Amino acid sequence: MKTKPLTRRDLLVAGGVLAVAAGTVNSRAAPAAVSGLTNASARHDPLGGLRIDDPAFNVQVIGKLQGDLSGRQRCIYNPGFLFAVGPSGAGQAPDDYGKLLLQLEGCTLRISRQLADGSVEERSESWMFFCDPHTGEYLTEWRNPFSGELLQVPPFRGGPGATRLTPHGPVLDTSLKLESTALDQPVRLRWRVMGPQVWLSRHAASRITAPEGQPRNEFSVDSWVCQLNHLTDSRRSWIPSTYAWTSHGEWPRWFKLAGRPGNVIWRVESLLLDDPAELPSRFVGHTQALLPGKLTNRLRFDTD
Repeated sequence: MKTKPLTRRDLLVAGGVLAVAAGTVNSRAAPAAVSGLTNASARHDPLGGLRIDDPAFNVQVIGKLQGDLSGRQRCIYNPGFLFAVGPSGAGQAPDDYGKLLLQLEGCTLRISRQLADGSVEERSESWMFFCDPHTGEYLTEWRNPFSGELLQVPPFRGGPGATRLTPHGPVLDTSLKLESTALDQPVRLRWRVMGPQVWLSRHAASRITAPEGQPRNEFSVDSWVCQLNHLTDSRRSWIPSTYAWTSHGEWPRWFKLAGRPGNVIWRVESLLLDDPAELPSRFVGHTQALLPGKLTNRLRFDTD
């Protein structure tokens, strides 16, 4: 199988740094018993006998949280915010240390499947718009509050993606140089459980260098909350969840703040939908105006 070259966004998704994909959907599926797990052992094991230390199991769980391993195309709505934070110890006024800069509104289309070797392969198409921090109006211009400069806002951010996550980490084929704490490591998740709910997270620090660019650093955390009975149901091809992505990174280049101390924090909270028709009507209209045909795009794997 030939893997498509990865973009910078693909690297972050595969490396466990960026996964703006899972969501919240009510499920009608009944919980299933776990093979070999007795009621007595379940009472003494809050995680219900799940193999949480098995990297192959963690890869499968991530695949079910980020998409649908049946191959069904899913649509994920991704609203969020972009904040600025100043360097620590500088003694800035509160409004200079932390500031809301922009709202974000985006979408991801994704197909997923599990391969014979246990890895999860994904194809995706993502796009995101920048919006006024207070009104949510889609922007074409934005006045940088630090420099006072009126800037042209990129019409959208994102693009196609192709990833493969194995139990030993992501498989990469790219011209970008990636150094990450997630590379060449068994895939792990942080697990916490209370009653019927499970909290899952993963984090990574990364440095990405494009052939013509300077290195850029990011530290990101993916977080999910889901139901324990969905995790123990081996019949499920996807797991309903609430999802949040938080990333601490460097100024976007279009901000024109090179050399100014400070960083940005991306915060996105996602909702997984059955159909793009469920997206907010204003987002659908804006997407159709700027990216016609995007919402009706049908994704395919290389071998389809």
